[in-house]
Amino acid sequence: MIDATHWEKLCAMDPRGVTARSLADYDAPSGEYRLRILTDEVRISPEKRAVAWPLDANAGPSAALRAGKPPGFNYWLVSVVYLLSAKALRPKGNWVSATSLPYGEFFFRGPHALPTESVAAAFGDRPVAFERAAKALGGKPWPETACCEQSRRGGSYVLPALPRVPMLAQLWERDEEFPARASFLFDSTAGEHLMVDAILALSAIVAKRLVETAAALTG
Repeated sequence: MIDATHWEKLCAMDPRGVTARSLADYDAPSGEYRLRILTDEVRISPEKRAVAWPLDANAGPSAALRAGKPPGFNYWLVSVVYLLSAKALRPKGNWVSATSLPYGEFFFRGPHALPTESVAAAFGDRPVAFERAAKALGGKPWPETACCEQSRRGGSYVLPALPRVPMLAQLWERDEEFPARASFLFDSTAGEHLMVDAILALSAIVAKRLVETAAALTG
């Protein structure tokens, strides 16, 4: 699922350096890295060239997400690329669009557009569900700034997408004049940790987890 050269590079790296840069954990006996993506933990084994959920259900994702299935390609791509590329940089708190990140202006178009429409469709009439899902995934409310659409906004939450890559998820609920809208913003340092394809994959994970979590909370 992941290019063999990525695994070779990760195998050659000193785990102490990887964990210092990425803020992931490393389990020496198993040779696995443990990385949080939102509130879910994945285990990355360079030796086995595999990404898996933890065996302990309490440490892993919800039963609805796991459902007997291994992590999908987006989890593989995000976790391996992040361990390889993360830098020891703290977020600056300066939120930018994906198109403002390196190479983003040309990449995030057409089939590579961020999957925010699914979030708007799921929560356009349910801002409370968006709020509950964001909080369940570790999100913290973000102060709203005054703007012409402030009365429509369904909420803004900073999500711990990766240890060094927070994301700002915003929702504007549907009303009589405007359709629902959602957006994902990134800390300006995100491009230091991930290339654009991994940022798109991370966005897909976040969108899917918001919808899944809302369903689990109401189910």
